[in-house]
Amino acid sequence: MNVSLSRTWEEYVRSEVATGEYGNASEVVRDALRMLREHQEMRAMEEMRVAFAHTDPHGGQGEPSAAERELISQLVRQHRKRKPAA
Repeated sequence: MNVSLSRTWEEYVRSEVATGEYGNASEVVRDALRMLREHQEMRAMEEMRVAFAHTDPHGGQGEPSAAERELISQLVRQHRKRKPAA
């Protein structure tokens, strides 16, 4: 896969590689994509907390268990697979 970046992003990627934290541009892009996915999943979890706050017997103050968080994450992933591409 080839990806085109603006000059600004190319320079940013090069500077990240130059710090020595990344071995090459692909590592920078993979790390950025991982962070994007994590951000989207955290946002989806927050949206679900808000949506379910009215049904929570603790008034939205309770935190889901690890098993419940995993189930929610699975449901989010399944939903995204069914979602038509924009």
